[in-house]
Amino acid sequence: MAAKLSAKECLIAQIVNRLRKFGFVHVNEENISTDEVYSLYFSKILIEMLGENSESDQIINEILESIKLNSKIIE
Repeated sequence: MAAKLSAKECLIAQIVNRLRKFGFVHVNEENISTDEVYSLYFSKILIEMLGENSESDQIINEILESIKLNSKIIE
């Protein structure tokens, strides 16, 4: 029996699938927030999603903070 994914894991998986459809065939849940190119797209998508749902906003802000800490993105 597979473990149920958290809301954060589901959101990340959803965006990984979106980026794969966009053509980034090597993106995955591990490198999406650390690879320079993937994390730029990931951040952009997350920022666009802000404001849709207050529950999601908290998760999105946590992920964005994590991306900042794990990458060399400069705002």
